[in-house]
Amino acid sequence: MSSTADELLASRDLFAVGALVAVAIVVVAVGTTSVVRLPFAALLLLVLPGYVTAAFAYAERERGPWTFAALAERFALSLGGSLAVLPLAALLVSLVAGELTRWGLVAAVSAYVLLVAGATVVRRARRSPHSGGRSRGVGAGGDASGPAGWLSDGSTAATVLLAVAALLAVATLGAAVTVPADGEARTDLHLLTEQGGELVANEYPDALTEGESATVTVGVTNDEGRSVEYTAVTELQRVEVDGRSVVVVDERGIDQQSFELADGESRRESQSFRATLVGENVRFVTHLYRGEPPENPTADSAYRTVYVWVDVRPAGGA
Repeated sequence: MSSTADELLASRDLFAVGALVAVAIVVVAVGTTSVVRLPFAALLLLVLPGYVTAAFAYAERERGPWTFAALAERFALSLGGSLAVLPLAALLVSLVAGELTRWGLVAAVSAYVLLVAGATVVRRARRSPHSGGRSRGVGAGGDASGPAGWLSDGSTAATVLLAVAALLAVATLGAAVTVPADGEARTDLHLLTEQGGELVANEYPDALTEGESATVTVGVTNDEGRSVEYTAVTELQRVEVDGRSVVVVDERGIDQQSFELADGESRRESQSFRATLVGENVRFVTHLYRGEPPENPTADSAYRTVYVWVDVRPAGGA
């Protein structure tokens, strides 16, 4: 076998790392559920950066066989290295892009893994008896230095416990990275008004005369991780407020629109309404549903609900 072939064979783990990066990116991009994306996102963010970092650091040292103890030790070292690299990558993305986004972090980590893997292949290629590279560690027995092939030999029991702890850490941190926390709004519903040619979240109409018209822009942003079909129902309501209880005593339907948004897509629709209900406790309401709404839309049945309060004075009266 040629020297070049030997060098490539010695770095087969790094070529596998490159393939895993590609697969992880594809799965994170097209995965329909968090259950599908979670293992690959955890692998990309919490294992591969540390693995290539350690591989680069010990590129000129002989690696031991892939025993269970060696695998456990390398996994633990990979996790620790990844936890050191990940915050730095997040900080870099925030500084460059102005905000930390999922794809910004994935791109930064993927670039780091691939670049360090490539540099490690080059360093391993230079390791030879003729180049002066150290193929064995110090010691009378010629045992490999660096972790198991990288780490020094240790207790099997301690190695198992360390691997279990690392696995639990991966599961916990991976879930935190890829699964939204309970109650996190994954679809944003908001109301805007136009001021000076721009849409802003203030200066809502708060006082109208009966029969007068006003305009509010209804905005929806989909961050569900998939395409979603929505239905927006807008109403004018007069309510009675008793402590924390709000009871709708009269309502007028304004509009109902169905539309589909891809993941990350936003929609803004201008809604004009006339003040046909009189009183102090009148509000413009938008109910948002995923799919078809019920016959009688309410805040309790809606996926999202937003509203603005309006005082409506009687026409020609106090």
